[in-house]
Amino acid sequence: MIIFWLFIFLFGCIIAVIFSFNALINTLRFGLPFVSTPKWAIEWLRDNYSLTEKDVVIELGCGSAPMLAAWAKKYPQTKFIGIEIQWWPYLLAKWRTRNFPNVNIQLGDFLKQDLSQATLIYGFFITVMMPKVAKLLEQQLHNGIPVISFGFALPGWTSEREITNPKTGKGSRIRMYRSSQS
Repeated sequence: MIIFWLFIFLFGCIIAVIFSFNALINTLRFGLPFVSTPKWAIEWLRDNYSLTEKDVVIELGCGSAPMLAAWAKKYPQTKFIGIEIQWWPYLLAKWRTRNFPNVNIQLGDFLKQDLSQATLIYGFFITVMMPKVAKLLEQQLHNGIPVISFGFALPGWTSEREITNPKTGKGSRIRMYRSSQS
């Protein structure tokens, strides 16, 4: 019996090492670590940002899709698209959103996607990605499309509103922008 539990433990350790190694390789390869939007930001956006049945929300680098799931539950008539480049967060996102027919999770590089149908863009990136994201959005978005960034500012863009954690008043912020490219 002890050999069975040792085998299970060893198997779990091997899986953990594989996932950790894959996360490190993908972070180095793509420049995007797998980090979820904090719960306070998800709740604030879910409760304070209104969506309609005409909206198409695209989350760039959706990870395991907690933001999309929160919005999809509240707004079942809104269309949501999540784009994730890493395979295991993609699988987690597919699983998390399996009961939401209004959510489409795609495996791929969002820098190579057509974003023209978006009526709202959301993303949580790291500083080194922000110039690439800003350029992509400037090239593809119609004038006036809202863009929400968690954590880091879009270079060359002026935020219309910034929200900090309502409980602490500090830390990373939600930044709201509006595209100006036509």
